[in-house]
Amino acid sequence: MSLNWRDLTSTRRARWPAVQGAVARPRLRALLSSARVLLAVAPAGFGKTTALAAGAPGLGGPGAWLTLDADDADPQVLAGGLALATEHLPGGQAASALLDAGASPRRVAAKVADILDASGALLVLDEAQHLTGPLTGDVMRELVSGGAGRVALLSRMPLTLPDLTRLEAQGEVAHLSAADLAFTAEEVGELLGALGVDASSAQVRQAQAVTEGWPIAVRFLAQAAAQGRVQWPQLADLDGGEAQMGTLFSYLAQEVLGPLDPALRELLTRSSVFEELTPELLEAVLDQPRARALLDTLASSGVFLTRIGEGGYRAHPLLRAHLRAQLDGAELRALAARGAAFFEATGRPRRAMAAHLVAGHAERAAQLLLAHGRLWLALGRVTLVERSLGRLPATAWTPELHALAGDALRLSSRYSEAMAAYAQAGALDRALGEVQVALDTVQPDLAWAPLDQAQVLAPLALQDTVRRLRAENLLNAGHLAEAVALQPALAGGVRYALRSGDLGRALALAQEAAQGEAGGARAAQNHREGLLLASFLHALLGEPDAARRCAQAGLAEGSRLESPFVQALALARLGHALQTAGHSGPARQAYENARTLGRGVAGRLQVEPLMGLSYLAGLSGDVTGAAALRDESLHHTGGDRYMQGLLHLTWALGLLHGRRPGAVDLTQARAAFAACGDRFGLAAVALAAWAAHGQAPAEAAQAASEFPLLLGRRTLLSPFPDRARRAALLARLAAAVPDAATALRRAAHDLGYGDVPTPDEAPGFEVRVQVLDRLAVTRGDDPRPREWGRAKARDLLALLAVHEEGLAREAAQEALFPDAEPGVGERNFRVTLHALGQVLEDGAPSGAFLERGDWLRLRPGPDLWVDLHAARALMAQPAGTPGRLDALLTLPGQVAMSELASVQQEAERYSARLPEALAAEAQLALDQGHPARAAQAAERALGLDAAHELAARVLMRAHHQRGSSSALRRVYRALCDALDELGLEPLPDTAALYRALSGTA
Repeated sequence: MSLNWRDLTSTRRARWPAVQGAVARPRLRALLSSARVLLAVAPAGFGKTTALAAGAPGLGGPGAWLTLDADDADPQVLAGGLALATEHLPGGQAASALLDAGASPRRVAAKVADILDASGALLVLDEAQHLTGPLTGDVMRELVSGGAGRVALLSRMPLTLPDLTRLEAQGEVAHLSAADLAFTAEEVGELLGALGVDASSAQVRQAQAVTEGWPIAVRFLAQAAAQGRVQWPQLADLDGGEAQMGTLFSYLAQEVLGPLDPALRELLTRSSVFEELTPELLEAVLDQPRARALLDTLASSGVFLTRIGEGGYRAHPLLRAHLRAQLDGAELRALAARGAAFFEATGRPRRAMAAHLVAGHAERAAQLLLAHGRLWLALGRVTLVERSLGRLPATAWTPELHALAGDALRLSSRYSEAMAAYAQAGALDRALGEVQVALDTVQPDLAWAPLDQAQVLAPLALQDTVRRLRAENLLNAGHLAEAVALQPALAGGVRYALRSGDLGRALALAQEAAQGEAGGARAAQNHREGLLLASFLHALLGEPDAARRCAQAGLAEGSRLESPFVQALALARLGHALQTAGHSGPARQAYENARTLGRGVAGRLQVEPLMGLSYLAGLSGDVTGAAALRDESLHHTGGDRYMQGLLHLTWALGLLHGRRPGAVDLTQARAAFAACGDRFGLAAVALAAWAAHGQAPAEAAQAASEFPLLLGRRTLLSPFPDRARRAALLARLAAAVPDAATALRRAAHDLGYGDVPTPDEAPGFEVRVQVLDRLAVTRGDDPRPREWGRAKARDLLALLAVHEEGLAREAAQEALFPDAEPGVGERNFRVTLHALGQVLEDGAPSGAFLERGDWLRLRPGPDLWVDLHAARALMAQPAGTPGRLDALLTLPGQVAMSELASVQQEAERYSARLPEALAAEAQLALDQGHPARAAQAAERALGLDAAHELAARVLMRAHHQRGSSSALRRVYRALCDALDELGLEPLPDTAALYRALSGTA
């Protein structure tokens, strides 16, 4: 009796796994949806099944699951499993019917691919390492052939399927590695919270560090914490002799270690004393002559050891803790002592110090820490120094160690704790430490007294250091000339360039400092971070996108460094970037977040958020609130004159931008910038004074000539945020100082004018005319559409919009009033023209936007924008022009409806030109090897014109390149249907292309 195909597989393996207690992981969800084929490769315990089972249902579309086993190396068994897994999908019975009819596994897999494609479903194949045999290749080739369906392969080992290589080359495969599956600190926090564990951010980071994000270990730890079996203070130190981390995961460790050979297990257990293993270490300390071969065997499993560097290995910290807990105390100390001697002999002081601490040799560990601690801090090993200090007994502490502890705490932004540590150091170290805290937090007033003390106590060899620190403090205080006189090299630094107004050089230096800043072991530099200086400079220069990118990169780096100072300052700089871009709400949130994060760290961190909030209060018209926030911010400046100037200026600009010029006072801002010698700050003050009070036009003209970007762009310190008001300010300035007109042309060009405008040519607001989709007029200072006054004014605007070069008055009148008697038509047209002028030019000089006379025209210029004109210019560009395709994709599909013949003709031309332009872009994208972009453009073209054969041909070729035969057939059928409605059929070239691509006769 022959077996039915259903007897070869199991419905149990074709069920979607039930997942309980999983937290949402948006980061993984984004990776899951990033490509048509997902390949997740990671060892056991990394949560592949959980990630897909919990995350995939939220991706849209139905899902199917099949858990494979060794039997699936047989194509017939695999085909049966695929049919069972997809039976519940729309049309899913078709695959089963093929098997019932005796079809080959390859045909069944092709049908399953069609089922996935038709429903846009996701098929997950778990334990896909069983597909590595040669017999399943044809089945897998059909399954991943293409279409709207998606396939996820979850495997414990890399897969070498030939078709995956081809799809990777086409960009259709996304990879999910063990590193991707590992829990981030944020995800660890979410899991702890879901289980009711109230953990601080530091405790969350500890949990992530000791588990290294290993999902199964994270879940064990979270459950243990929820049950009260975790003592957080001892969690961070896995080498400190505490047994809790070793016993907490005993079950997990037994699962991993169970099948291990006894000799290998003994080697792992005895070597768990050391963080990093090498054959030489084990040969010398464990007397193990076969160390190299045994380490290679353990590493090849992918679970016990991980290779690091040249010839080095390491075990997961939890596995080490479990094994170390099984060692007798005397044996543990003896092994550590032998290891310490080995490390000292081979010149590895950090490893030697760690081993001495385990061995109980506190005095020798302290000596090594003092000898190398400051170098380690300079290399960014702050946690190493703090942890080592924390494990030293009280009897081993010296004043020098207290000074080292102060340095480590300072570099961790724990300034109050650092000051307490410095208080227990020697007098000179205490003074120098207090100076460093004041410099790091930019509070110059706090540095003068300890500087004087250090100068008295310092030996001759340290006098240059004290002089350098004093010069840097003078620079922080805004006394640039004195600082450079004391330390001439400071004139070449970024902070001097910034505070003297040389912004171009400052940005170049900041960018140079930021190169390679992200990543790697280093200590946080706090306010000296190159990325954050660059962000601030980009905001001053009117480059908000670059400012935002640098601030976000700095925020990520601050998080990596676990520096609240860097993170808080980055949030403040992000607020400046958002404010410069005109996003007041998000800017306010960034400032508030910066205040919250910086509270208790350093008073300096309140200055810039309060500065931004003071500006926003003024912008909203809250004069009293703006002044209160400014005064609170001034309280935290610590004697920094440059920041005081910025505070007074931004407060004044908030009031000015909020249309409260009478409340603007720039006296103190001018005095502060003058004291620093900041040319840029003084220029910004001069333009603000001209904008608010009409004061000192010659000084304002000089400022605009020297720094045209203050008018040409929206910067953090521009006199007005919007282009139109800056243009009007420039026009009035040129009229007041005619001799400066030539020098002001750069700003005029940046504002979009061919030459410096007159006051009549720059009304102070922008008008936007919408003709596509619907007809509307809006103004930059009021987003609501303007009232038409007369219906015919609407028609006249549409007429003038489609005649970009204008048209004769008589022709316009005839078009609007074709049947009116001459006198009546002339009178009605005059009234209509007046009504349109009121819609466009209310508040502007007559003729600013509408040219009248015998020839009528919408007057082109930077203050008037017509969407139809912009669309025409876009479509006139050659295919492949950077940004053209993305812009075309956003264009509305039609011109607003109108009864005017010329408008209707333009609508027909537009409806034909837009699909043509999209099809041309699609063709070029396909020729250049970008099938996804080609498909996007072609689909948009067909959405506008379903019978567009060029777009259809491109889309068919794109689907063919992506291996989606079913999608190719759908495109051709839709084209035939659209042409049939017009009484047409596809061109011979189109039909031949379809036959060639689809393989049909």
